[in-house]
Amino acid sequence: MLHGLGGIGKTQLAVEFASQHQRRFSAVFWLDGRSKDSLMQSIASCANRIPEGQISESSRTYFAGSNGDINMVVQEVMGWLAQADNTSWLLIFDNVDRDYGRNSADPDAYDVTQYFSGTDHGSVLITTRLAKLEQVGESQQLGKVDQNQARAIFRTRYKRKYSKYKPSFIDIGVELIIL
Repeated sequence: MLHGLGGIGKTQLAVEFASQHQRRFSAVFWLDGRSKDSLMQSIASCANRIPEGQISESSRTYFAGSNGDINMVVQEVMGWLAQADNTSWLLIFDNVDRDYGRNSADPDAYDVTQYFSGTDHGSVLITTRLAKLEQVGESQQLGKVDQNQARAIFRTRYKRKYSKYKPSFIDIGVELIIL
């Protein structure tokens, strides 16, 4: 789990992780965690990427706004993730920022753990502003980078020649760094 202030770079770090490690996974599903509805739509939209014959054809061909039962599609996708021989997938729950609890008045809040496969295989990455989700699993809090870290990041990402004497600007997290 990656948690920290909004705009600090959690989503960008998750994108970079998925990009660099995509070959380790049989499937990478990016899920919009802003609300329960957006999460369910995201899960349902992944159904068409599941190989034919591994879930029902009606779930595989489900699309937003169709007459199909989204709950059934979500259940089938989660069942596919739980299969014993399906162990190398990655789910990225992005922007799980709604505070869920018994007394939550937020109608878009939900318990993200209800959307885990229920197995001990596969991988899950969550980006959130909620430090309380640390209890879900291993967690890394992101903070601001200092100037030396920003320069190192810039040098590894920027492939063209640049002059260290000419001021350049790069947006790292929520800071504007002058190199």
